[in-house]
Amino acid sequence: MIRSLFCLLALSALTPALAAPNTLTQSVGTDLVLPLGSLPERVCWYQDQKYFQGARIQQGDVWLECGPQHVLESKGPLAWHEPQLRRPAAEESGNRETIRVGQ
Repeated sequence: MIRSLFCLLALSALTPALAAPNTLTQSVGTDLVLPLGSLPERVCWYQDQKYFQGARIQQGDVWLECGPQHVLESKGPLAWHEPQLRRPAAEESGNRETIRVGQ
């Protein structure tokens, strides 16, 4: 008896859904369309020219390098910075010790 009642209720709940006419006549596209120039470019500007990350220019006696504005951001804006100077390998070798492994 309970099964019959449950089946009757389930069928009565589905009846409106089955009887509803199909009113969908147009399909909806899933293409994403972005206008040109809407995505930000990661560039540094100098004299109305674009420079990408790693580019270097000389401004007077100073060299500038195009790099991330904030060190911790990988997709953030770029800005001009003075490049970090690296010491020559000969100066760094004074702090090293030689370790020999083997026979």
